[in-house]
Amino acid sequence: MEQEFVKALPILHHLMKAGHQAYFVGGAVRDSYMKRKIGDVDIATSASPNEVERLFKRTVDVGKEHGTVIVLWEDETYEVTTFRAESEYKDYRRPEAVRFITSLSEDLKRRDLTINAMAMSAEGELLDYFGGAHDIGQKLIRTVGNPEDRFREDALRMMRAVRFMSQLGFLLEKETREAVIKDRELLAHVSVERKTVEFEKLMQGASSQEAIQTMVQTGLIQELPGLSGYEQQMLEASGFPFSSLDAREERWAALLLFLGLCPKSAEAFLKQWKLPGKVIKKAVQIISVYPAQLEAEAMYRAGEALFSAVKIGMLKKHKTIDEQKLKEVQSLYDQLPIKSLRDLDISGADLMKLRNRRAGKWVAEELRRIEEAVLAGKLPNRKHDIKEWLASWDQH
Repeated sequence: MEQEFVKALPILHHLMKAGHQAYFVGGAVRDSYMKRKIGDVDIATSASPNEVERLFKRTVDVGKEHGTVIVLWEDETYEVTTFRAESEYKDYRRPEAVRFITSLSEDLKRRDLTINAMAMSAEGELLDYFGGAHDIGQKLIRTVGNPEDRFREDALRMMRAVRFMSQLGFLLEKETREAVIKDRELLAHVSVERKTVEFEKLMQGASSQEAIQTMVQTGLIQELPGLSGYEQQMLEASGFPFSSLDAREERWAALLLFLGLCPKSAEAFLKQWKLPGKVIKKAVQIISVYPAQLEAEAMYRAGEALFSAVKIGMLKKHKTIDEQKLKEVQSLYDQLPIKSLRDLDISGADLMKLRNRRAGKWVAEELRRIEEAVLAGKLPNRKHDIKEWLASWDQH
């Protein structure tokens, strides 16, 4: 049993000592079985939320009505959720009501995919009622039970299915794939924010190529913001290794380049995904300086977006990032005499004093002229030299 589970074992033991059932569930169990790095450890129990709160000194109510209480144990936090069954779903998003139960198998039955519906006991025994281990062995993404039922309960499960394809390198099981094709339009009932979360995780997956191709082939891509009509471009984008980029704005910028959007259209496209303003601004800046030019003026105008543009260019051409080349670009950038207008050794206030003139458009124009001369290596970035240069320039 991995250390992550060992640290959480006292919670299971405490619940069991009080007469309740308790198991590890979800992604951590899946990743343990697959020998992958384990993320958050979640616990399911027959104890009610109120009983969980009574049993542990430090808890946080994050959704008792849905059965979930966070337990703070030593230096970690754990989601402890009561076994539950769900009533009919409304709006293809959430159940109308939740009923607490005492059956682990019934609780696991409501989960989305077989690979996520496994549990592990305190003794390390795998409890697999729906063939999750088999599907892992076959590298298949399959829903628990009838896929159409699962997708009509929560349409986002279609996005989660292809996202796990990307993260795990699995394929969609035949009936699950057919249900995606049939029910994809139900994604209209899902909020943009939830779609964005899943799509960003998909781009980070090592097998995003197969996942993106599946989204195009099933028509799922047509249900995503701004992507309907870009099927061919998305197929071309599928070959790009998005997971090799560290920042989300870089991944979005790479996608924008495949879509062939100009900066103005790109900004409108990203707003449809309800991305943060900072991410939108940086992504648009990256495509504005792509392909990266390594002349002093171009590097200066590009700023930090230069490095993102260089990395995307490398990945588009070679599928890998040349770290040595990146260091050379960094060295060239570091040699720039200034990185921004603020780095000039003379300010607008200095110019107004020197010229004995009030502020006006002329200040920005003069600063721009100084900036260009410094970048071109014609003028040292020292106040004394700049003043002499201005004086000589005035005499022409």
